[in-house]
Amino acid sequence: TEVEYGSCYNSLTNDWENYFVVKYFLVEGQLEFRALIFAPIRAPFDMFENRKMKNNIKLYERRVFIMENCEELMPEYLNFIKGVGDSEDLPLNISRDMLQQSKIL
Repeated sequence: TEVEYGSCYNSLTNDWENYFVVKYFLVEGQLEFRALIFAPIRAPFDMFENRKMKNNIKLYERRVFIMENCEELMPEYLNFIKGVGDSEDLPLNISRDMLQQSKIL
C-alpha cells in the first residue's frame, strides 16, 4: 500500500518527505529478481558531486544483506534513485568481478 511504501522509503533514505514515484517489479527467467525503486520529490543538493560515495541501491540475497554500494546496477546519471533489490539466485559471496563476469547478471 501507499503507507507501507512511504515508511519503506523513509527508512531506506532517511528522508522526511514522501517519494515522487515508486516502481515495484519482478523479473523471472534464468535469474529471479525483485526490486523496489523510488524517485524522490526533490533532487539532492549534491547530485553532481562525483566524490560522494553513493549508496543508492541495496542488494539482498534471500533477504540477507549483501552490498550497499551497487554502482554497476545504476548508471551515474540516475544517482538520485534509491531502492532495494532482492534475488533468490545470487551467490552470497558476490563481488564486483563476479558481477562483471557472470553472463546471467
